[in-house]
Parts: sequence; structure tokens; C-alpha cells
Amino acid sequence: MFRYKKLSLNRKIMMIAAAAIVPMICLVCYLLWTISYTIGAYADITNNVAKANEYVRDFKERIDYTTYLAVINNKKIDELDVGTVTVNGILTVDPYAYIDELKSVCNDLAHSATVELNRSQMVRLKNTLNTLSNCIHELENNIGRENSYDQNMATLDNDVYALTSLVQSCIRDYIYAETLNFDQIKAQLDENNRAIFCFTILASFLVVILTVGLSVRAARNITGPIRNLCMLTCKVAGGDFTAQTKNVESGDEIALLMDNFNDMTKEIGQLVEDMKRNHETLRLSETKLLQAQINPHFLYNTLDTAVWLAEAKQNDQVIRLLTYLSDFFRTSLSNGQSFITIQEEQRHIESYLKIQQFRYQDTLAYNIDIDKALYNFTIPKLLLQPLVENALVHGIRGKRGKGTISVTGRLEGDNIVFCVTDDGVGMDEEKLYNLRKASVDGSTQSANIAAFGVGNVNERIHIYYGENYGLFFKSQPDVGTTARVVIPTRNVS
Repeated sequence: MFRYKKLSLNRKIMMIAAAAIVPMICLVCYLLWTISYTIGAYADITNNVAKANEYVRDFKERIDYTTYLAVINNKKIDELDVGTVTVNGILTVDPYAYIDELKSVCNDLAHSATVELNRSQMVRLKNTLNTLSNCIHELENNIGRENSYDQNMATLDNDVYALTSLVQSCIRDYIYAETLNFDQIKAQLDENNRAIFCFTILASFLVVILTVGLSVRAARNITGPIRNLCMLTCKVAGGDFTAQTKNVESGDEIALLMDNFNDMTKEIGQLVEDMKRNHETLRLSETKLLQAQINPHFLYNTLDTAVWLAEAKQNDQVIRLLTYLSDFFRTSLSNGQSFITIQEEQRHIESYLKIQQFRYQDTLAYNIDIDKALYNFTIPKLLLQPLVENALVHGIRGKRGKGTISVTGRLEGDNIVFCVTDDGVGMDEEKLYNLRKASVDGSTQSANIAAFGVGNVNERIHIYYGENYGLFFKSQPDVGTTARVVIPTRNVS
């Protein structure tokens, strides 16, 4: 029994053929075709997904960054040092050659596609690549002309970046459709299994008792694992990537197929889990931030102030206060967008400070000095307002006499640097350490350094821009505190 399990599939079939002669020879041929089809179908899908995966991330990143360097340096592509890895870890490329390379890959993917829809998808992708090539060519022609920078940046944002995103989406759709094709393969396997079963029954009536015994034994050792594999592929198609086949004692081709299936589901499951974790981290971060910022006490205090002004018949002041409040929440919500321009963020903190001046008019002054050249850059929403609120609550409010909050924004090299400074009570070394720790891991050691949203601000900077950027603090007791935000000049969407 043990030796029989260790036999290869071909030897098992030869034993059946020796007893069944012609009927079993036909069955062997059909079984070999079924297995060949199954392995070939899985191999085609795996190869297509692997080949498409090479361009999911790198194509958009490399094309976007190369054209961005061309615009900001006012140089044509052939004047750039293409083929090198920048400080950001991005390889600059010749976009035309890179596009031609992907078009060639599109031909291969269209030829080997296991889903008919993906063939037309590759045709659309090639048309998109042609349009992208024309846009880059137009962008190059415009480089060097007078007053072309703003137009080129608009072309980058509206055309090049949009087209590379479309290319990336097309490739992902291709991968998704190929992966879903496992259902079709499973259905084909079920149909083949039914045919094999019927064929085996027919052969059993045509041969002697020995042939019947060998046929049943072979069917049990061949179709059983295949049925098990079919059920597992159904689970995988339903999103259960933890499905694994049991250890198979045999050493035949089916055991190899099951081993490959286990490896494939494990890798796909890991990719899906990574995507879920990244999405969940971002979603939770933004949810926490919105909850921290839309502070009910802030709203109640503002409305109380409006009531007090109305009772004092200061209607003009009421209108101003509610206008500032409307502007504040309009930016806080911003139609669900995660990114706003620096100019919108400035208006947001101005609205917040103007509202607070109604309550602290004798103790609060502020100064906002952000370079207007930065206005059109986009940043994560509510990047500065939590720091301004922190400066007011934990800096100015505890000071005797009038205090000032200053907000500055400057371009330093390839980075944008914001500073939120107050001349309030400041912090000693222990409190400053706790605040820095809160900005790194979101923990708070004391109510005095609760620091609305500082951990969230730092976390989102790391998510969008990397660990090299973030939020930094310095403070001295009775002198004041400065929160320094450093982010790159690239727009993230």
C-alpha cells in the first residue's frame, strides 16, 4: 500500500492500462490532459500576475518622478541623469523607452491572458501609454519656454500623473481579473472530474475484476486530492487565503501541484493582509484626527460666545464669529478629502485663532507668515491646526499677560518647513521628553502634555512621506515652545 502511494502518476496509470488495455489507455490520455490543463492554467495565471506585478508600483513612481525632475530642473529628459537612483530611492528612467518596454509587456500579457476581457484591457492600456508618451513629449517641448513652469506643473498634475495612475489601475484590474479566473479553472476541474468518473465506470464494465479493482484504487488516489484542491480553490476565490492542503504522502504530480498551491495561497494571503493593514492604519489615523479636532467643547464655547454677543446686541460680532466658525468646519470636513492646499490650511488656522480671540482677546495675539509660493502645494488636512491648538491650550493659556502664537512656512532646499511657536509657559526636560514620546507613539504621560493630535500628525507624516520626515519640538520653561514640521515638496494624493 505504501509503495503504491509512492509510485508516480504515470506508473499508476500504466498498471491500469496493463489490465484495461484499450479502455484504460483512453482514460490515461484523458487524465494526462486534465492534469496538464490544470497545471498549465495555474502556471499561466501565476506568470501573468507575476509579470504584471513588476510594473504595478515602479512604473508610476519612476515616470512621475522623472518628469517631475525635468519640470523643476527645467531640463529635457535627455539632459537628466537617467538610470540613477535618487536620494528618495527612486530609479529615474527614460520615459519613452520605459513606456515602449511596458507596451511590449502588454503584448505578451494580452497573448497569454486567460481572461478574454484582459486582452481588450491590454489594448486600452497601450492606447493610454501612447497618450502618456504624447503628453510627456508635449511637456518636453514646453520646457525652457518663458513662463512655462506653472503650465508644466499643471500638465504633470492633470495629465501625466492622471495617466500613470490610469496605467497602474489597468494593470491592477488585469491582475484582479486573472486571479478571479481560478473560479473558472475550478469549474473546469469539476467538469473533468465528472467526466473521469463516468469514463471510469464505463471502463469498469468492460474489464475483468482485476481491472475494476485497480481502477477504483487509482481513482481514489487521483481524484480525491483533486477534489480537495477544488474545494480549496473555492475557498481562495471567496477570500480565504489561509486554506492549505493536507500533507500528501504520495510523491506524484498532484502532490507537487498541492505544494505549489500552498505556496501560492500563502504569498497571495500575505499580500492581501499587508494591503489591509496599510489601509486600516491610514483609516484609523484619519478617524482619530477628525475626532480629536472636532472638539465638542470648542464648539460649545464658541456657540456660548455667540449667544453672549447676541444678548449684548453685538450683531456684527456674532456674524463675524459664526462666519469664522463656518470656515473652520468647512475646512475640517473638506468634502471628505484627505489633502488640502497650504493656503486652505492657513485659512483654517486663521479661522481657529480668530474664534479664540473672541474668548482670549486680552491675552492672545498671533502672527501667520507662510510664503505664498507654497500656497498651491498640498499637505495632509489638519496638519498645523492641532499644533496651534496645543500652543494655545498648553502654552499661552497658562501664561500671565498677553501671549503670541507665530506660524511660519518656508521652503528649505527640497523640504517645506513649518514652525508653530508660542511664548507661553514652556516645558522642562521631563515634559518635553513626554511630548516628544507622545508625538512618536501617541502615548501621553501627563495631562499637561496631552497635545491635541501631535501623535496623529507625526504618524500621518510618516505614512505619507516616510520616516525621514516628521514633527520635532524644542522648549524652554518661561520662554516658550516651538513645534517644527518637516515634509518634502512633493504632492501626495
